[in-house]
Amino acid sequence: MKTIIKACKDKIAVTGIENFEIYAIRTKSTIIQVKNGKVEFLNIAESKGLSLRIITEGRLGFSYTTDFRESALDQIVAQAKAGGLATSSDPFLCFPPPIHDYPQVSIYDQAAEKINLAAKIEFAKEMESAAKNYAPCIKRVRQSQFRDVVAEVYLHNHHGLDIAYQRTLYSGSILVMAEEKEEGEMGWNYAFHPYFHKLNPQEIGKEAAEIAAGMLGAKPIPTQKTNVIFINRVMSEILDVLSVAFRADEVQKGKSLLASYLDKTVMSPQVTIYDDGLYTDGYATRPFDDEGVPQQTTLLVENGVLKGFLYDTYTAAKEGKSSTGNAGRLGLETPPQVSLTNLYLAPGAISFSELLKTLHTGLVVTDVLGMHTADPISGDFSVGASGYWVERGERNFPVKGIAVAGNVLELFKNILAVGQDLRFFGHCGAPSVLIKGIQVSGY
Repeated sequence: MKTIIKACKDKIAVTGIENFEIYAIRTKSTIIQVKNGKVEFLNIAESKGLSLRIITEGRLGFSYTTDFRESALDQIVAQAKAGGLATSSDPFLCFPPPIHDYPQVSIYDQAAEKINLAAKIEFAKEMESAAKNYAPCIKRVRQSQFRDVVAEVYLHNHHGLDIAYQRTLYSGSILVMAEEKEEGEMGWNYAFHPYFHKLNPQEIGKEAAEIAAGMLGAKPIPTQKTNVIFINRVMSEILDVLSVAFRADEVQKGKSLLASYLDKTVMSPQVTIYDDGLYTDGYATRPFDDEGVPQQTTLLVENGVLKGFLYDTYTAAKEGKSSTGNAGRLGLETPPQVSLTNLYLAPGAISFSELLKTLHTGLVVTDVLGMHTADPISGDFSVGASGYWVERGERNFPVKGIAVAGNVLELFKNILAVGQDLRFFGHCGAPSVLIKGIQVSGY
């Protein structure tokens, strides 16, 4: 890849362009789906590509290619130059300089090349087997899937920045069906890790089966306002909805519901939120962001007080600030923009059983349907939900056929207690939390 980057750099030099950034990536990925102990789907893919950003007279040009022939490199340089002529001048456009010391992170599994296809297939089979063996009511496994990706990322710009890293990520997901007396309930689970040997397929499968079996016999509850525990996976989805409000580009556009609350109390004092690009074993952990800015731990909310927002180089320049290392790319085809790394609600000291005792009587929500439809500007939501009812601090009966409604920001204001069971589901993570006065629609 370095040879291709040098070739691209040489093409740029001929044109006289002085301000440029070259981003290159190479990936290998595997997707395996197993059903009834047999491989139902298998995809092994390799890809590589390069994108180019240039700044001429304050104008940004962008282009990309997956073709590394010399003619293709000539073409993307010409396209970037032509694209820049069609954009407006912006004094805040710039590329970050290199630093002498980037953080060290452990995100590459040295055993990656030694993990053969048979081991990956066996992982998916073990997930399925663990789910089926959990209980007689587990009749079917809809899908047992293993995925991995091995990536190499390279960045070079005119300041002399010339950096690279490798990373691996493995994941398992499973969808299970429990059936009893003509009733069927689904259970889903997912886990990821940068290291293959640290993922446990039996645990993933067993937990999905436990979820499905636990929902058999579920029924709705009366419409009411009640205290609710959102378990960690649900709270992670809710935090993901709120995450847009922490992005500086949304703040600068006036679209963030947090824009007017900087240094003000906006949430419960139980709430502290970080975006941490250095989080151990994190989904998005890396030494630098997609512009080459070192990753860091950014405090966003401290004991309910809004402390800051997430910046890339451009949005930081507009406010005379420094980037927080939050430039990310949705793909090779798009320039970087403000993105999350590992965003999480800091855990408390209370176990889940203690949360149940504190709730005493109320609802535990274990799954929501359609949280992504929440309005990111107002924060309002109304979604289908399921879980179980609690009496005297103990599980009483499973619940489904209900909806929960409210406002995301109000929800964070009304948090009474935060559990210790922090878990990530992709970029966002959260522990289970107890919240007062949630509107529940039932019968």
